[in-house]
Amino acid sequence: MKRFALVLVLLLAVGAVQLFAQDVFGSLPTGSWNDTNYNGTWTIAATGISIRCNATGTVTNFTTSNVQELSASRSGGAVGVTFRSQTHGKTYSFFPNVADGSMRLIIDRPNEEQYVVTMRRAQ
Repeated sequence: MKRFALVLVLLLAVGAVQLFAQDVFGSLPTGSWNDTNYNGTWTIAATGISIRCNATGTVTNFTTSNVQELSASRSGGAVGVTFRSQTHGKTYSFFPNVADGSMRLIIDRPNEEQYVVTMRRAQ
């Protein structure tokens, strides 16, 4: 009976973490934004974020199963979402601007200059 209770508690904890992570992604506005510096399109959904290279068509998906340290974050007066990708060795931060519909993207890369772009909504 103790093992059953322990397994149940662990399953509930994992479920709670997944729900929290989905709520964090869901706090961003859904839609697509053009990254003109990279020639890519970032798409945000409640289940994750993807980047499509417009030149090659290659798509990279970021979901709760392949990112680390997913959390709400702040930059000045803007509230957004930050996560780390161990696979890509980068930390991504997204900050929506509700006034004009743009999205600021900040990518931190070890030993490289910080990548910052303000993206306009794709049409």
